[in-house]
Amino acid sequence: MAFATNNDLIEYAPEVFDQGVDDWTTELTKAENDVANQIQIKWYNNHHNRADYAKSKLTDSQWTVSTCYRALFAHILPKLSTFRPESDPFREQIEFYKERYAEELDTQFALGIQYDEDNSGSISDSEVHEYAQNRLYR
Repeated sequence: MAFATNNDLIEYAPEVFDQGVDDWTTELTKAENDVANQIQIKWYNNHHNRADYAKSKLTDSQWTVSTCYRALFAHILPKLSTFRPESDPFREQIEFYKERYAEELDTQFALGIQYDEDNSGSISDSEVHEYAQNRLYR
C-alpha cells in the first residue's frame, strides 16, 4: 500500500489537478521514498542495524500528510512553476508546503514512529518509537 494517493492529494491541494495533469502517482511515489529515507536517516539508522530497515514495516497512514506535502513542494509544484520572479504563485506555494512538511515530520517523530518490528500486522506499544533530539546542533 502507498503512503498517499491522488485522492489524499486532492484533500490538501485540489488545485494541482486544475493544471492539466490528472495523475500525480509518480510524484507521490518519489515523495514516499523521500519520506521513508528521512525516517531511516533520522531515526532507524541511529538505533538499529541499517541493513534491517524495511519501509513496509512503517504504518502507511502515519505518513500520508507528510508525503502529500513533500510531493507538493519537491516534485509537483516545481513542475508547474515558471521560476520567474514576477507573478509565480507556485513559488510561494513551494515555500508554504516545505514548511508544512517540516512541521508534519517533526510532529510524527515526536508522537512516535510506528514500526511493525515483529511483522505481525499490528502495532503494539513497544513498536511506537519516539524520536527526540536531545542535543543542540549549531
